[in-house]
Amino acid sequence: MELMFLFLILPFFIYWCVNEKAGLQLGIVALLSIWAIFLYRQLDEHLPVNFDFRWIIIAVIFCGYLLLRNKIEALLAKGGFRAFMIGAAAVSFIMILYRPDLEFVFPGGIMLGLCAGYCLNKRYIGFKAAEVLQRTGVAKYLTLLVRFFLGMVVLLLIVFLTGIIIEQFSESQNVQLYGFIIFVLIGLWVSAVAPWVFVRLRLAGAVFDAEWNKKNDE
Repeated sequence: MELMFLFLILPFFIYWCVNEKAGLQLGIVALLSIWAIFLYRQLDEHLPVNFDFRWIIIAVIFCGYLLLRNKIEALLAKGGFRAFMIGAAAVSFIMILYRPDLEFVFPGGIMLGLCAGYCLNKRYIGFKAAEVLQRTGVAKYLTLLVRFFLGMVVLLLIVFLTGIIIEQFSESQNVQLYGFIIFVLIGLWVSAVAPWVFVRLRLAGAVFDAEWNKKNDE
């Protein structure tokens, strides 16, 4: 499972250092791909052909995202915070319902935490990846490097502790629940807590979407 975290490094980097919206979208595509790969592993032994479909699955998910991205964004924009969270929760639990093993809880939990944190960020934190407080040149890139380094150090620490906790509770009937909570917290760290830390440490500026917040106040 640690290898799957490597698959998410690029989306996390983009979220923290380039564009938070693009990072979220790429993270969702990565998590859906991870889930599909786990599902493929479960079904592989029952398939009548001896062919590795994993890269085809990832390509199909990515192409589907590109085709439907604008429609999904328009739909969520109409519903605001509630629609976004209901949609994220529904997708997350569908990912888990097939078989609530840790392999499926992993992408489902991070999906829910990532989307919830993104909404919290837009509502209360205002982190913008492109906002570096008027820094330019070397100072700008050093700021982005510090952001990524700080975010990843804490994330890797959480992943390390997650492995220990899950191992300690591996015999418990509630291990999947513990894992789900931890994975949700990992998603929240990436999309909300780390951005809040960046803003507080003046590694990023805060820019709120007044129109989005007004819509959700109504």
